[in-house]
Amino acid sequence: MCPTPDRAPNKLSSFSRINVVPAPCAASKHSLDTIKSAAYRFLMKTIDYIYRFDPHNPSVKPPPEDVEVARRNLENGNKLFSEWMQSCRTGTFSQGEPRYVVQCNGLEVGMVRTHGELPRQAAFAVVVGCSDARVPMEMLFGQGFNDLFVIRVAGNVLADECWGSIDYALTALADSIKVVVVLGHSGCGAVTAAVDAYLKPLKYSSAKTSFMLRSILHRLFVPVHQAANGLLAEWGPDAPLMPGYRDALIESAVCLNAALAAYSLHLEVERGWRTEVQVLYGVYNLFTHQVSMPPLGNRKEEPKVNLAYAPTHPRELDVLAIEMATRLRPAEMGLPPVSPPSP
Repeated sequence: MCPTPDRAPNKLSSFSRINVVPAPCAASKHSLDTIKSAAYRFLMKTIDYIYRFDPHNPSVKPPPEDVEVARRNLENGNKLFSEWMQSCRTGTFSQGEPRYVVQCNGLEVGMVRTHGELPRQAAFAVVVGCSDARVPMEMLFGQGFNDLFVIRVAGNVLADECWGSIDYALTALADSIKVVVVLGHSGCGAVTAAVDAYLKPLKYSSAKTSFMLRSILHRLFVPVHQAANGLLAEWGPDAPLMPGYRDALIESAVCLNAALAAYSLHLEVERGWRTEVQVLYGVYNLFTHQVSMPPLGNRKEEPKVNLAYAPTHPRELDVLAIEMATRLRPAEMGLPPVSPPSP
């Protein structure tokens, strides 16, 4: 294997560095010059995503002052992350000082204060997401230490423990929390299992499906049913027989699952008179690494990073089901696209 060259340390700041380097080649048939050339190319193709603490400016990242600033911070952070991931895919490299830098407030990264007290927890967002290892919450939102209060569970379902964690965050961190975010993601394994159980109920009722797994799938059946109703309404009664139906049902159900959870959280936040907190939701795309709502589906549009505000009425969930069915409609159906609903 070709040796991987070391990078010189950056002496201007303290940070955690994540490097992406192409896989080493097989060296058995290469000359020494070829190996040196390959090592040089490996060195030049390192792309940095950095968590930086500047000791000369430890409070460089102020907390967001309101909901809109918090939302913008999350969206801008995701743009940063998706650009880094795109540069890794395409081989377009940053020049000079690395571009992809997440600033961290040094007073809140876990350092003990002057008088020995622990740093105060001061997250500005609660994020309810999936346990999927491909969906790293802080990284994909471009946030650092003490920025997010993250709750992860398969299928981002709102089980009792999740509700308890959310209530704790909204109560104990009331001074800093500005938004609650529900984040689904494409290719969700839990939603896929729920869709397959919906399509093949005999398999779901088998004793091979554990009680613990059923407890998750059961909570996902409502968005799956709603997604199926949207596809039937837009694709027609033969929708289940059409190519791509299962994939479309999974993608639509992922969106509706996040929307339904956001709607439930919106009701709970309103019930608690927490008018200063807003609920947002979106779907993380594993291919583009962007968070958006609604996803593009089969639309030929420019990708756009955005978090949507939670539905405030069940009728909006029905509208979203139709919108997703339209976006996922097979091209061979030859029906004209419709305009997306207003955010």
